[in-house]
Amino acid sequence: MTTDDMEITEMTGNTTPPPRRSPDEIESPFLDLFDADAPIPNAVAVLRRGGAARVVDGTTVPSAPPQQPQQQPAPAPQPQPRAAATPPPIRVTPPVAAPPVSGPPSAARREAPGRHTRPAQQPPQRRGEEPAMAPRQPEPAPQRRSAPTAPPRRTPPPPPPSSTGKKAPPPKAPKTKDRDPSVELAMTEIAGHLTFTPHAVTAWYWVPEVRWSFRPDAEREALLDAIAEQYAGLAGFRLHIRRTTQPFPSAAWARTVDQLTARPLPNVEGATSWSDHLVAAQRHLMEINHAEGRTYLGVTFARRSIGDSWVEKLARAFGKGTSNGERTKLGKAVEQFDEVLGAFGMRGRRASATELEWLLYRSVALCMDPPGPELLTVQHGQWQAGDLLALTEQIERYRTPYGSTVKLVNRITGEERHVAVLTVGRMEPLEIPERHEPWLHFHERLPYSMELSSRVDILGQSDSFKNLEQRLRMIRSQQLDYMEHGMDAPPELERLAKRALVIGDEMTTGLPVDSARAHGWHRIAVGGDTREECLERARKVIQTYGREMRISLQHPKQQELLAREFIPGEPIANSGYLRRMPVKLLAAALPQAASTVGDTRGDLIGRTAGTSRRPVFLDLHFPMEVRERSGLGVFVAEPGGGKSTLLGALGYLAARRGVRVTLLDPSGPLARLASMPELRPFSRVINLTGSEQGTLAPYALIPTPTRDEFSADASGDREFDIAVSNARAERRMLVQDIASMLVPPQVAREASTATLLRHAVRTVPAEETSTLDDVVECLRNVSDSGSDGRELANLLLDTAEMPLALLFFGSPPPGLLDSNSALTVITMAGLRLPDLKIEREYWSAEEALALPMLHTAHRLAVRRCYSGDMHQRKLVGLDEAHFMEGWRSGRSFLVRLARDSRKWNLAALVASQNPKDILGLDVQNLVSTVMVGRIAEDSEIASEALRLLRVPTDVGYEAVLATLSQADGGSSARLGYREFVVRDVDGRVQKVRVDVSYVEGLLNVLDTTPTGSAEATKAG
Repeated sequence: MTTDDMEITEMTGNTTPPPRRSPDEIESPFLDLFDADAPIPNAVAVLRRGGAARVVDGTTVPSAPPQQPQQQPAPAPQPQPRAAATPPPIRVTPPVAAPPVSGPPSAARREAPGRHTRPAQQPPQRRGEEPAMAPRQPEPAPQRRSAPTAPPRRTPPPPPPSSTGKKAPPPKAPKTKDRDPSVELAMTEIAGHLTFTPHAVTAWYWVPEVRWSFRPDAEREALLDAIAEQYAGLAGFRLHIRRTTQPFPSAAWARTVDQLTARPLPNVEGATSWSDHLVAAQRHLMEINHAEGRTYLGVTFARRSIGDSWVEKLARAFGKGTSNGERTKLGKAVEQFDEVLGAFGMRGRRASATELEWLLYRSVALCMDPPGPELLTVQHGQWQAGDLLALTEQIERYRTPYGSTVKLVNRITGEERHVAVLTVGRMEPLEIPERHEPWLHFHERLPYSMELSSRVDILGQSDSFKNLEQRLRMIRSQQLDYMEHGMDAPPELERLAKRALVIGDEMTTGLPVDSARAHGWHRIAVGGDTREECLERARKVIQTYGREMRISLQHPKQQELLAREFIPGEPIANSGYLRRMPVKLLAAALPQAASTVGDTRGDLIGRTAGTSRRPVFLDLHFPMEVRERSGLGVFVAEPGGGKSTLLGALGYLAARRGVRVTLLDPSGPLARLASMPELRPFSRVINLTGSEQGTLAPYALIPTPTRDEFSADASGDREFDIAVSNARAERRMLVQDIASMLVPPQVAREASTATLLRHAVRTVPAEETSTLDDVVECLRNVSDSGSDGRELANLLLDTAEMPLALLFFGSPPPGLLDSNSALTVITMAGLRLPDLKIEREYWSAEEALALPMLHTAHRLAVRRCYSGDMHQRKLVGLDEAHFMEGWRSGRSFLVRLARDSRKWNLAALVASQNPKDILGLDVQNLVSTVMVGRIAEDSEIASEALRLLRVPTDVGYEAVLATLSQADGGSSARLGYREFVVRDVDGRVQKVRVDVSYVEGLLNVLDTTPTGSAEATKAG
């Protein structure tokens, strides 16, 4: 029996010997210490079994060959010692005298180290077997003069087997005490959205993000007041506000786009494929490090009693957690918090198991990469004390007492991260929302993500008033001390006393929200790959808050303890930097403010450039297919604002997804899109300045509705008849306007001209097969007007002699509008557009023809979208739409385009330089998407653009439009981006920076800025 066996026997009281082991199973280099040739105890010996050489006193002595043992009667059976797997260490100690005992040889050898006995004769061994050790009788140890010691406790040998043949009872397993798990968290259990510590319970809620930018101040104040009332309703409790981030799921977005793209363009050899296009977009997202904010609110609402803690410990011994009785008692309090936090303001809900697990991991691994899918596999939300190890075992913390950062290392992936924790210090009075942004959301405008943690105690009216009285007494006491010493008290003491009296009056006479106070600690965690990068980022955060918000951020000691504050359930590192404020100022922190716009199923067009950085995706068919709204989108910007670049980028992205795209670009740069390798086989360019006669025939530009577009019942018949009548009326209106544009302006202003044209248009059948030549022939044959009709007809014929005017006369060429190209670009390259600020009398002949060409070109672009399947996705982009303003047919065109967009699944993008052109057409109620670029020349135009965005005017937003896409005055480099203020179909308005640089070669194709030649560039 070994020493370990004796210790277990003494503890358990079990005298049953351990199971014997065969001597052949014993392998130990110390067995040869007891043979006959063993050296004396004070000799240094290195022995090997099997006859190896021995070193005795520094001399190598060959071992003698083993002798054959003689046959002797077998000795009485004695218990064999159990060999330990690992031999005990040898200690050099003086021998101690001990009386002779009878027992296992190993025990005797342990009592008298250094004494060796001659081995007894062994039975003959077989070939291939090692010699077994026979039991030896220990010799009595000689008496020494050293102090006698009491013999160690021995267990009596087991009794011999019974003569009756009954088997002895089997040995019982010794009782063992397992080591408790080394849990590094104060939490002991997680149940649903509740976290338990030995003394408290916290309920966690997820708070959705709210829109803040470009919102009226009245709505902002109503939001802050509602949140302040919710904070006041939590008086008497400690809150833990956590703001963390989650990387944007780029892979999930790419899968969604691919699933919604039924027929992408076929791959072209040597060009970027569809899959490579999606991969490039994902890499762009990961390089910019876009992240989504998540806000959680924890309410510590119950202080556990001693009985609850003991019941939990007892239940944990049986593999259970918190008792059902305690959970039922806590459930009643949770229901009250659900009602308070679920109202308007926060609109919080209980955190799910996945969300709470994400919060815990992000709190332990501050600013590190997100966990893999293996951590988020179990969804039931129950965590016992031993299970909490999964949250902490992967992360190692390296800390120093006075270090400026905390080093976190993921021992699985090897990732290293340095984290610096900043705390909010002194604050100047903030004017929110009139002047300042939410003060716990301001950091999100920086290009790297950070973590927030606020521990706040909400004080009710009584607690706040007691705290205020105590401070007022301190002020009065200081004033008395100055008076007793004959000194004048500082004037700030009197100001503080008056302020305290005013606040006390508000507490006693005002609403509960006015009397509630918040005492808390607010931390910001900044991460970096290296210590230098982390400290540099922390310096920028401190500088930004000090310059913009007038808030002093401090970088205190005890960084490791401050970093642990982010973990739910952990205590406060220290009570320094306590901030006392009204709950309204705490509500104005608004960490859940967001700059979100667009959707998550469209193409990547850029990122938000306001108070935060979020990726912006835009699916132009989302309003029709999901929101059941109009598909009309409006682009407004002054020249150079980037509207043509954005229009071309959206057309390219839609064509890659198989959408039937038609772009009207009078100036012509967008025609270069057809030269891109991936679009070249599927593109077509129509240059109207060199097209055939009849290309812009006005009667053929308005399609005739078909019966298949309406229901098969009687109401469908009635709707069909109405649609046919409307199409005929629209043709007459368009033909009359085009004829008025083709004659001199002096003739067009005469009343007889309008009468003659109206009569001729009414006489000619309003069908697609009619032509403008029929109208001229009708004017010649008008007998009532005499020579006026013939004169008007001759003027039209004179205009028809010009090459560009032939586009309006005759029938359109066959196959012009039946093209199945994925991308069709209609241009008027080389045509000079007129200035609408100049009277028509002073226009040249070319400028006079440009006006009717623009009107009919818009019709031609839309006419192509009315052919084919109604449910097929289609997109039309119309530039220079401001030329449609001032004509009846122009307004009718845009109204019909907006109304038919949903029925025909048509995304219509209309670009103009002046928002008045769109507002004048009275179609702003049908607009689903608005993008406004830089407008800096005229504040009145900027106000009209804000009306189009449905943003309040005369409150300072006009200056925001003037600063869009603003280049640095001290730099001569060109600006590589364009900025817009975007309003999506859901009414969210944000500042967006357009960035499609992930598409190779697209920006070079869309660049319309004139540059010098290569030779001039080299010369310069």
